[in-house]
Amino acid sequence: MSLQLRITLMFGLLLLVLTSISASLIHSFLLDNLIDQQKNELVLKGQTWIDKNNDPTESVQPESIAELTRLFVSNRKVEILLLGKKKKVLYTTLPSSNLNQWLDVLDRKAEKRKDKNIWIVGDDDYVVVNLPFKNDEKQRLILGSPVRGLKDVRLELTQNIIIVLLIGAVSTILLSFFMTKSMVRPLNQLEKEIKKVQFRRFSEVRHIPARGEISEVSESVYSMAQELDRFHEIQRQFLQNASHELKTPLMSIQGYAEGIRDGIFTDKSAEQGLDVIVAETNRLKHIVTDIILLAKLESEEDLFHASFYSASELVSKAVERLHPLTVQQNVTITVRSLSTDPILYVDEDKILQALLNIVGNALRHADEHIEIRIDGGKRHAIIEVIDDGEGIPDDLLPHLFHRFVKGKSGDVGLGLAISRAIVERSGGAVDVRNGTVAGAVFRLTLPLRPPTQS
Repeated sequence: MSLQLRITLMFGLLLLVLTSISASLIHSFLLDNLIDQQKNELVLKGQTWIDKNNDPTESVQPESIAELTRLFVSNRKVEILLLGKKKKVLYTTLPSSNLNQWLDVLDRKAEKRKDKNIWIVGDDDYVVVNLPFKNDEKQRLILGSPVRGLKDVRLELTQNIIIVLLIGAVSTILLSFFMTKSMVRPLNQLEKEIKKVQFRRFSEVRHIPARGEISEVSESVYSMAQELDRFHEIQRQFLQNASHELKTPLMSIQGYAEGIRDGIFTDKSAEQGLDVIVAETNRLKHIVTDIILLAKLESEEDLFHASFYSASELVSKAVERLHPLTVQQNVTITVRSLSTDPILYVDEDKILQALLNIVGNALRHADEHIEIRIDGGKRHAIIEVIDDGEGIPDDLLPHLFHRFVKGKSGDVGLGLAISRAIVERSGGAVDVRNGTVAGAVFRLTLPLRPPTQS
């Protein structure tokens, strides 16, 4: 069953229950309301006639009786009983067979049901008004209207109300069906787009326009598809680049090994070939080690063991390890703290490796000088590595931290990708931009406390 039909059925069932309860309550209270209205009407008309004919010195004239009859002629059936002194019947509309029953009820002061204005006379219930006449409690004007007639009116009114409620309910259900259709349509379209994701057709996923929470879901699906498409492309490029990087040293190794085996390279040439084989083997080992490390950084959970370390000490260790390279390339490194030495909450070995990769990259591109700035904040510390080289080409800048992406003097293209993985797994962030004058600026944001305390 479709979502649209389920929502409509649930809404219709709820509306049916509410309509039934409403009709039941109306049916229950309607009779009481009609009885009250009938009683008030009888009191009003009876009292009006009594006020006109309340002179104790005059007897009831035929004209007064006729006026009393006319007063109730337009009403529903109303029984009139006018009693004089000693319960003498002055006038009545009751048949003689019922008169004695009414008088008996009057003698018993009316057998009552729920309401004191309801009299049970024979098998019928009556709404009764008992009014004193001529200021004498013994002379009474008794007016009675059968409850059966009010019940018929109640049934008629209830039927009309139920018809109106049913028409309203049907109209509301039809309206909700079309409203639900407009709400469910984006979900049906989203289902088709998600199936594209299922079959890895990420680039074909469209953004479905919608409103409210569905709009957020649509935006999430579209963003997810774009991210998956980008990741899929990165994986494809990774396989291509990895195969290329591995293929080059393997070809060199194979070429020299076959040449030595076949006697093509002898003496010094053979020695040079063996040196190349050893160098390319070490290069292969380095590439494979970096690939394995990057895979571990992106997948394994218990790889990091964080503790508190001085940012200045970590930077100093990285500079010391790179000292031979700085002397060789004639580049100076200056470390400058812009605030009190921040204490980082990181894995020392991993962050040191990330710093070595980034500062080593700066060394390959710097002309004469590298500046490392350390600044502390409330929750994070910032380490900036600034070189005075040529900077990074604009087309390379967005992809610099991707795997196997390298500049003109790069090595394998995994160092910066490893650095980014280490920093992000540590709860920080890394980005790069070109300097305002020259060179590149690498910015590392590292945490000062565990993630739960941040």
